[in-house]
Amino acid sequence: MSFSLQESCKMYERHLRRQKAIPTFAVFNKENFTCLPENEVVETEFKSALLKARKAYGMPVTRRLPSLYHKLSGTEKSVSVSVSSAVVGSSEKAFVYDNEKYEGAMKMNIRPPNCIAIDELKEDDLTVEEYRDMVEKSPLKEAKGLLVHFVPQKRGEALSSLACKLTKKTWEALRGKKGHLIKMKDGTELDLKSIQMDLDDVRNLVLSRKRKEEGPYFIRFSRI
Repeated sequence: MSFSLQESCKMYERHLRRQKAIPTFAVFNKENFTCLPENEVVETEFKSALLKARKAYGMPVTRRLPSLYHKLSGTEKSVSVSVSSAVVGSSEKAFVYDNEKYEGAMKMNIRPPNCIAIDELKEDDLTVEEYRDMVEKSPLKEAKGLLVHFVPQKRGEALSSLACKLTKKTWEALRGKKGHLIKMKDGTELDLKSIQMDLDDVRNLVLSRKRKEEGPYFIRFSRI
């Protein structure tokens, strides 16, 4: 399963607005199963515009940036884009979190390989099985599977922004014992108060840990 070019561009732009590190298209594809095509010119131009916005307005970047999708898809007249091949082949309801209840211009007819055309996209919910398959094919690994993956209802978010290491702090936060901020693999923080987690999934995680069953672990959620 792969993301469309438009979804891939959206994920890349959103990631760079919040993070200091600027991964190349190739690296981002490998980590998130996106399909950004190889285009050094567009990649350099976008990086330059981003750095200028950071310098002028700081982070996170809220200033409007050039449309990466328009440049890569060839729909922007000012840029001649050759979309030849993807850098890396793409392979990759909820209950309220309750502390008291739970123990508590020239249109090109070329598209990057493995990208899904916009008119072919389906808005079906993302299943845990599909998400698990994406994770298994990703480089996100921890010893003994000590990773918790928060499964969104829809596709479109970077895997690294939805995964966290199961530390003592995370364990206590998930059980409603202490704290509510969890550090994700991409360096951001997830506020558990801002989401609704599937309580059964949280219970299953706790039971799995008590039985000393190795992860990774998956928790479905929706944003409040």
